[in-house]
Amino acid sequence: MVEAEALAAPWQVRFQAGGNVAVADTLKAGTGGSAGMRPHELLEASLATCMAISTRMALADLGITDADVRVRVHLEREESATRFRYELLLAPELEAHRTAIEECIARSPVRSTLSKPLTFEPV
Repeated sequence: MVEAEALAAPWQVRFQAGGNVAVADTLKAGTGGSAGMRPHELLEASLATCMAISTRMALADLGITDADVRVRVHLEREESATRFRYELLLAPELEAHRTAIEECIARSPVRSTLSKPLTFEPV
């Protein structure tokens, strides 16, 4: 569970999960700032970090434990769809494993969660 609390500074929010605390922020019409990631960037970060972890786990299963792995995610909000575009960046010596890695990140937990229909309900 994540809890978010609006701060006194315009559009800043402190959020925490367990003992981890961070700040989100946004800039709208000249108000706000950049003290933290914007909310949509947090969605991108959630998917990118999960895919990177899944990639490292797939490589660890292949006996590769110290791999240069990066994932870039860009969120595109359209009228009829939300699109996550991603790029898996691997060191050249890991390219031979790309297909196995792509299969693993296709099943990554955050991607699987975002791929299902979403509902929003008050508690």
